Amino acid sequence: MQSISLVILAAGLGSRYGGQKQTDGLGPNQESLLDYAIYDGLLAGFTQIVFVVRESMMPSFKEALEARWESYRSKYYPEACFECVLQKIDDLPEGCEQPVERTKPWGTAHALWAARECIHEPFAMINADDFYGRDAFLRIAQHLTTLDNHSLDACLVGYPITRTLSKNGSVSRGICEITSGNLSRIVERTHIETDGASIWYKENETVKLLDDTEVVSMNLMGFSSAIFTVLEDLLTNFFTEQIEGMNPQQLSAECYVPNALQSCFERGLSVPVLESNSVWFGVTYPDDAPIVRDSLLDLVQKGAYPTPLWTQ
Repeated sequence: MQSISLVILAAGLGSRYGGQKQTDGLGPNQESLLDYAIYDGLLAGFTQIVFVVRESMMPSFKEALEARWESYRSKYYPEACFECVLQKIDDLPEGCEQPVERTKPWGTAHALWAARECIHEPFAMINADDFYGRDAFLRIAQHLTTLDNHSLDACLVGYPITRTLSKNGSVSRGICEITSGNLSRIVERTHIETDGASIWYKENETVKLLDDTEVVSMNLMGFSSAIFTVLEDLLTNFFTEQIEGMNPQQLSAECYVPNALQSCFERGLSVPVLESNSVWFGVTYPDDAPIVRDSLLDLVQKGAYPTPLWTQ
């Protein structure tokens, strides 16, 4: 069976949450959402897990690797391996220059591109601060084993928008348009809100209602390793079209992975949207944490996960 990798984007600053939500203890025994992602990823058959982190996080990640994950992996999944890579603000495609005013990296597309030297096989990517559900990992892992890694390929797992919102503030989501099971368009909306009855997003000071039937990407996507060429082109165009000539107030722009999917089907590639019965949840704001704790406790009580998670 073809080897597959899992890339976990864990370099986010967590500014709205107010802390390092990737490793915040939310499970019954202080497990993080990252812990559950690693557990489900290994169970689903990923043989390489790559963590994309920022430099200030590297010591805590290496500590967690040695204290919890590495001993469990070596005992139960000796064929698998872990790697850490840095998302560095000045790691840019040739010809792109970092503006001196810029103080943070360039978004999820840039974070994924940081893993380019580690990945040589089909892979999935996820956010470190989301819970995707085991079935979602199993579905995308099964799909990835069928890919031809010598050509460009991609897929994603979609979730109903109603299951991905926060009552505590706005969120960013990639809204998908789907035709015959394949993605036909994906648009990143960076300010989606709900009051429990309606869902809307804001764009250029305009409010636009959504109809609550939308399917969104939560950054659980799969690719052949050929995607890194697409990402490099995407980042180069991003700098050429959006960054050069911007004033410092505009330099918060980011380049998102959904733009890479858009590039894929603009090149004529069919991008299947995989169905899953998994429930998604995550933390964007501090008040989301109690909901996540209750959800994880419920899963443990139903026997979906052991407690503590990393039993030896």
